[in-house]
Amino acid sequence: KRDSMILLLAVVAAVFIALARGGRFSALVNVPVRWGLLPILAFAVQALFIYQAPAQKQNGVWSWQEYLFLTSHLLLLITVWANRALPGMLWVGIGLLLNLAVMAANGGWMPVAPEAVIKAGYSGLAPSLEAGMRLYSSKNIVLPPESTALRWLSDVFVLTRPFPVPSVFSIGDLFVAGGILLLIQGAMLGRTTSALASQTPRGEK
Repeated sequence: KRDSMILLLAVVAAVFIALARGGRFSALVNVPVRWGLLPILAFAVQALFIYQAPAQKQNGVWSWQEYLFLTSHLLLLITVWANRALPGMLWVGIGLLLNLAVMAANGGWMPVAPEAVIKAGYSGLAPSLEAGMRLYSSKNIVLPPESTALRWLSDVFVLTRPFPVPSVFSIGDLFVAGGILLLIQGAMLGRTTSALASQTPRGEK
């Protein structure tokens, strides 16, 4: 999904703010993430589908690929829960849940209006912008606003030039970006280790 610019901005902002507050960039490698292989698996599964050729989705028909695609998001939520004591993870979890809800309500993909695709300059990612057309290299499916369930949770925001990577993104993406900002802040300021330790039951190592 073309929300990479939002996440990139969150990462850059978090690093600079943390450095200004006396944080250490090297501390990022010491973030105590539990079940860290699950996100890698989730993103690998997603990559299998988002880089397939654009295709027209039949209305109301779910394929096994779409079920597997949504399952990959559940793996991310499991990771968030396992690391819920880390700064920002609550926000990341809320964002993932919001995105998962609107995707599940619209056939397994993130809906985006044709107008938003054109405004962001991504109309070339699909042979047409007819309803149900999936965009190449994204999680998006083209749907007109009147046909979109939970439209307010879909990719309704557009980031255009002068930003180097125009993006379409959702409210859920903003929560995820905010959570990442808090997580990086906590890591660089040395707060993640103590946060995760407070979550560990006594006697567990």
